[in-house]
Amino acid sequence: GSEMCIRDSLFSILILAGISGGVLAQENFYWGFRGGMNLSHTVQKADMGADLDYKSKPGFRVGMVVGTGIVKNLSLETGLYFTTLGMKNKLITDEVKFSINYIQLPIQFAFRPDLGKKLRLHVGMGPYVACGVGGKIENRSENIDVYGEEDYFKRFDAGMSVSGGLCIGKFFVGLGYDWGLVDIFTNQFKADIGVIGGGSSEGRRLHNRNFWVGIGINLQ
Repeated sequence: GSEMCIRDSLFSILILAGISGGVLAQENFYWGFRGGMNLSHTVQKADMGADLDYKSKPGFRVGMVVGTGIVKNLSLETGLYFTTLGMKNKLITDEVKFSINYIQLPIQFAFRPDLGKKLRLHVGMGPYVACGVGGKIENRSENIDVYGEEDYFKRFDAGMSVSGGLCIGKFFVGLGYDWGLVDIFTNQFKADIGVIGGGSSEGRRLHNRNFWVGIGINLQ
């Protein structure tokens, strides 16, 4: 439930604080804040029949990062983000918008070589886990909570992330892509609403996809 998600998120913050304290003395330690825009959608996979790819929906992401050098030019980076995902889809004559909010924790190995004075490349890859904390299903006549009396989507999500960017002095500019591997459909969603786009619910799976661009500042 939502209380468990909040508790797990607070626990993650404590872990990040512990990591920060443990590596603060290291030369390549850094921490900072990030923010940016999302362009997310979902992909519906099918055991039989065609896969469906829904319209993208804009959103945003804000959070913090902590990283430390492992070996030369290679760092381990984690963080905690609030990120808004979702999709759009036209059902008959009405467009339906799905908005799902997550607390997301990525863990990436980052290649960060110096390119010159106050300029550093950043290329990262690794897994992420996320916990749904809210959202809406909206059309012209209805506005339904994603995690209300009925859970229409699973709260847990996980997948792989890639990112790239430049550190210019203390500032960061970059982009990335999150590839969800968890089926976020619930049986309740299939029973009450049916599979988005119509058709049988048998063998259907729904996965998050998100392209993002962002900026940030490193304070260490």
